[in-house]
Amino acid sequence: MLLTAIVLQASTAGFAPPLDAPIRVVTERREDARIYRMERDVRFTREGMGYRAEVVLRAGTGETADSTGAAYEAGFGALAGSTLVFHLDPRGAIVAIDDMPALWDRFCRRVAEAAAARRTLAPAEREKLAARIAAPLRALPIERQRAMLASLVVALIADEAMTPGSTPVRLPGQSAYGGTIPLEGQRTVAALPGGLFRSTVRADAPDVTLERVTDMDPRTGLITRNRKTLRIRAGGLEKVSVTLLTVDPASE
Repeated sequence: MLLTAIVLQASTAGFAPPLDAPIRVVTERREDARIYRMERDVRFTREGMGYRAEVVLRAGTGETADSTGAAYEAGFGALAGSTLVFHLDPRGAIVAIDDMPALWDRFCRRVAEAAAARRTLAPAEREKLAARIAAPLRALPIERQRAMLASLVVALIADEAMTPGSTPVRLPGQSAYGGTIPLEGQRTVAALPGGLFRSTVRADAPDVTLERVTDMDPRTGLITRNRKTLRIRAGGLEKVSVTLLTVDPASE
């Protein structure tokens, strides 16, 4: 899902994004032969001691096999074409989002509609199902709502230490049979040519394997490329999901 790693607000000591320069952010998620692609343009400007980020989301293309993920991707699609305004503190943490109640309402309605449309139901029943799905989303605590929308910006802010070396990691994961399961492994950071750093995380559990490779720029505090591969095994079968995020200067 595109919702991976949005629970935490990113915070980087060296956060210094390029100002008044558009950044093109592309997220692709592949599951087997299916693909979902989402593009957005992000522009940072100074705002007091912190920053303002304007995000223009382009309509997503493609479809993924995971109905829950596809529904949430549709929710972000409801915001396509609008300029979303985020306010950040000096470290890069989101502190406010303009017009958030209206944005969240649009997100919830589209998620509910997308989920209901996948059911073989009469139109009237689909409307009832959509309402039932939207209700718990609208009831989420404000912090959860903000974190989900903030992922459009937080996803490109590095929140890992850029110190070469290896450390053990323990990450939350989800078992193929339901429920949560810890993933244990190693995180290694190495310097790359051009002044970048690469963080490589490999962690697993009996039926789950995660590999995440993140390239980070210490001069801006931004991620330049992130690739996450998740393998889930059950009943002799393996499901592979690959999510790739790239961050590049956008042409005006």
